[in-house]
Amino acid sequence: MSAEDLTTWPGVSVQQDLALVSLLGMTHVERNAHHFIDGMSFAPEGEQEAFVVAHPDLYEKRDGKPARLKAKGGKLALGSLAGPGFAVSADMDFKSMKPMASGAAT
Repeated sequence: MSAEDLTTWPGVSVQQDLALVSLLGMTHVERNAHHFIDGMSFAPEGEQEAFVVAHPDLYEKRDGKPARLKAKGGKLALGSLAGPGFAVSADMDFKSMKPMASGAAT
């Protein structure tokens, strides 16, 4: 079995997706979304740093660029996803979020 990702963004969604496919015993997950999204550029700097610190095996922040997945040889390390909760040891910055415009998704 394998899984494919075209929509999960770095942060909570990609972490929970990785944890789920790992739990299901899938050894291959094609990660494409991180090629089309500029890492965690959508998140405030503080949130990016929190995820890099909490999950240093999964994310990196280099050369002034946004935090992004840390793929080594085409593989992602998942060790930091094991812990209390569902694969997330950092908090999102909910105060920085803006509501979706009315009628945008109907």
